Amino acid sequence: MAELILGPLIGGLSHNSVNLWGRADAASALYAWIATLPDLSDSYLAGQADLNYASGFAGIVPIKKLKPETTYYFALSLEDKQPAKETFRFFKTSPKPGQIRSFRFAFGSCFRLDNDHPGQAFRHILDHQKDLSFLMMLGDQVYADEWKHNGIGRVAVTRDEYRQVYLNTWSDPDLRELLANVPVYMTLDDHEVDNDWHWENLARDTAVVPWYTRLIRRFGGRPLAERRIPRQRIRDALQAYWEHQGIHAPKMLLPMERDKDTGDFNLMEEDAGSLAYTFYYGPAAFFVMDTRTMRVHNRDTQIVLGEAQWKVLKEWLMDVKDTYPVKFLVSSSAFLFEMFGDIANDRWSGFPKERDQLLYFLAEQGIEGVYILAGDLHEAHAISAQLSGPDGKDIPIWEFCATPFKQEINWLAKLLIIEPSSAALKNARVHFSIGKINYGVVEVELDKSGNQKVTYIVNYKDKEWMTRSISSKG
Repeated sequence: MAELILGPLIGGLSHNSVNLWGRADAASALYAWIATLPDLSDSYLAGQADLNYASGFAGIVPIKKLKPETTYYFALSLEDKQPAKETFRFFKTSPKPGQIRSFRFAFGSCFRLDNDHPGQAFRHILDHQKDLSFLMMLGDQVYADEWKHNGIGRVAVTRDEYRQVYLNTWSDPDLRELLANVPVYMTLDDHEVDNDWHWENLARDTAVVPWYTRLIRRFGGRPLAERRIPRQRIRDALQAYWEHQGIHAPKMLLPMERDKDTGDFNLMEEDAGSLAYTFYYGPAAFFVMDTRTMRVHNRDTQIVLGEAQWKVLKEWLMDVKDTYPVKFLVSSSAFLFEMFGDIANDRWSGFPKERDQLLYFLAEQGIEGVYILAGDLHEAHAISAQLSGPDGKDIPIWEFCATPFKQEINWLAKLLIIEPSSAALKNARVHFSIGKINYGVVEVELDKSGNQKVTYIVNYKDKEWMTRSISSKG
């Protein structure tokens, strides 16, 4: 008989819908039960989904026609009979888009298993952040390429190996409990596929990992398959990503094309699709960028988002410019951050023309209230700067970075961080840099007049858990 081996997970939350996710160990049906009363006396079967091998026995039950700002109780099962009362959890739907509400959410990135309480950041969130509206996980939710820590003893190169890495990593009890109790939005970074991978050309027929990664693996005696990254391997990694992260996200803005027979992502030059999506929470609008699947880096071409994603991003910014006082641009890679002597060139600072394209667009259009959320670095920081808007008005812009949940600390980032050098910016300032295990909390406060205060709080583990915070008013 099949068992639910991962989940439940609360995904794609909005003011009137949610996606409830789970993964089984064999072909089965996933049933979702919903109630509005704490005693579950009005519980009912709200939907079901087939789980099969093609989707790694993972799937979602979409629940629609919910009421805004309402608490619902739920449970998932693999049988069409109501689960035990103690298995029910709860979530609260979002406010209607645009409504003035204050709220708090947590975010971070980079979770790698080890033997030293890997889920301690997740446990701290569970124990000390009781009123979160949601959680954002900004990439590297698994480290498929780290053979010493991924549970399979080798770099993942096949679809089933990527799936197994997710099972090994997401079985962490603290992470599993967190995902069952706090709504989550996710996006990928590089390690869901391989370290700092990128396409070599616009045709997207060849991809590489950095020379130093290949060199380490060669001298470490790793097989050739772990040093190469053919298109099919990327398809397999992205399928595993979709099964565990993308499937329960809000609707993708530009769905990636799939082969009609195999279901694989095409990943061809003519496929302009991406994994970008948007969502809204009261007065705040979020654009979650896909900074990986369209990334091209060679001597003549440096692309992060691709033309189609740029187009929808600019249209979205104009749509929310005057209707949402707070706007979050979510990037798995740090945007404003720069590091002296950064040989990886994997962050936005390695793509200066494309970074300036966004900064000058914000300035020319006078788009205010923009905050960038970032991960990847294994370091937490707050950076502020100003843009020169129309009529010379100064427009503040902020970057909040929180990472890692659990990984090695990037001491170079902390020691070599410098102020961003873009000509589009002025009065750039690094407010702090913290090289510890950490996660971030963002508090958005608005009064009835729409005056805003956004506070960033880094929770980090020294000998004890400590905090560092900074606020912006607008």
